[in-house]
Amino acid sequence: MIRTLADRPGGAEDWIVHTLCTLYADLGRAPDGLAYLDILKARRGGKEDWDFFRIRLLLMVRLGLLDEAIEQTQTHPEQDTWYAAWSLSDLLATAGRAEEALSVLERHPACNTSLRAKCLIDLGRIEEAVQVLRQRPQPAPADDPWAGTHSTEPPF
Repeated sequence: MIRTLADRPGGAEDWIVHTLCTLYADLGRAPDGLAYLDILKARRGGKEDWDFFRIRLLLMVRLGLLDEAIEQTQTHPEQDTWYAAWSLSDLLATAGRAEEALSVLERHPACNTSLRAKCLIDLGRIEEAVQVLRQRPQPAPADDPWAGTHSTEPPF
């Protein structure tokens, strides 16, 4: 039923595909989930948005392809984003590479603070973890709306 919904025009939304692929994985059919993602990727001209790629990672891990999942994550076009750092750090931590996981998260200090703290705790660096959790990211200063040029002539 979920596959039918996903195959409808406009039906391959990330939450539907995630549900479908999770069902495949839970039923021991992870290769079927990967095949479905390959079909979607082909339909989209070979491009795979992060939301779908993240589902691919789940299936790959279920199949014991952890190293391949790490490699693919490191070469994905969105690899340098904070949300990709989250996924990559999880994969690295699962592979027992906690220092590398922490390094990935530290590239985005304003994001993923709880994950950074967890990595630090796993590495036995408790005091650093507490400091990370106490730090609040400072928002970027807003541009001064009165700076620059303005007009007194309509339209304002």
